[in-house]
Amino acid sequence: MVCLFCYISLTTARILTYTHFLAIIDKLPQVRNGETGDWIGTFSGHKGAVWSTKIDRLTRTLAVTTSGDFTAKLWCATTGKELYEYKHKHVVKSADFSHDTEQFVTGCQDGILRVYNTCSPEAAPLQFNHSNDSVRADPITRVHWGAKDSSNTVVVGRRSGFVELWDVRCPSGEDSGRKPAALRQIEAGSQIIDVELGGSATSSDMLVASGKQVSVLNAELAVVRSYTMPDSMNFKEEGGVSLHPDGKTFMAGASDLWLREFDVASGEVLRTFKGHHGPIRTVRFHPSGKVVASGSEDATIRLWTV
Repeated sequence: MVCLFCYISLTTARILTYTHFLAIIDKLPQVRNGETGDWIGTFSGHKGAVWSTKIDRLTRTLAVTTSGDFTAKLWCATTGKELYEYKHKHVVKSADFSHDTEQFVTGCQDGILRVYNTCSPEAAPLQFNHSNDSVRADPITRVHWGAKDSSNTVVVGRRSGFVELWDVRCPSGEDSGRKPAALRQIEAGSQIIDVELGGSATSSDMLVASGKQVSVLNAELAVVRSYTMPDSMNFKEEGGVSLHPDGKTFMAGASDLWLREFDVASGEVLRTFKGHHGPIRTVRFHPSGKVVASGSEDATIRLWTV
C-alpha cells in the first residue's frame, strides 16, 4: 500500500492513517491511490455521513469508520468487507487504533470514550467518562491514541475546549466517577478542532487547534508554546494543523481559503499556499515531509510540494 497521511479529513472526503483510505460524507468510504488519487474501491454499509476513518498502524489490514448513523464499523481494509458494527448512543465523530491493533477507541457526541477489542468484537466496550453530568454531556470531537512510549493513554478533545489524557488500562463503567490523568482547557468556548501527535513516531508532544490558536502540549498536557493565527483565520468550526517531521515548521489551514506554513521557533508565516475555494477542513504532512495534503469544503484534496 502507498503510505500517505496520518489523518486527512474534509467535508466531503477524508484520508487517514498512513494510507489511501477515504471516507465520504455521502456514506460511502473509499480507497484511493495516495499518489495519483485514482479510485480503488468503495466500502458500503453506513446510513449516515462518515466523519472519520482510520487504518491500523501495524498490519494495514483493518479499518474503522465512524458515522452520523450512530455507529462505528470495523472493516477488512483489503477486501472492503464489513466485519462488525458497533452501535453508539449518538453521532460518532472520531476513532483511532492502538499501536498493537488489539484495540481501537471511539469518541462520541454523548461524551463517552469507548475502547473496543478487535479480537472480540462482540464484547462490551470499556467506557471512560467523568461522573459530573455537565461534563458528561460534553461531546468528544477528537480522539488520538498516545505515543508508543505511553501506549496505554488516549488523548481526547472536547467541544468545550478541553484536552484530556485518559489511562485506558483499567476497566471502568461510565458511572464509576473515573477521572482523566490530566486535562487542559485551551480556549473557553472554542471546541478542539484537531489534535496531532508530534512529527516523530515516539514524540509525546502534540499540536492542538482551537479557536484562534495552535498550541503545543507536552505529555502532561502543559502548554509548551502557543501561536495566534492571522486575523482572517480561526479554528472555530473547521481546520487542521500538522507538524513537519523535522519539527521545524508546521502547516495550518482553517476558516479562510489559504494553507499557511509557520516557523515553529518564531511563529512567523513563512509561506502561503493558495488554491482552495472553500474553508480548509484538515491538513496533514506526508511522513517524508516532502508533501502536505489539505482537504477543503470545496470538495477537493490538494497535494502541495514543500
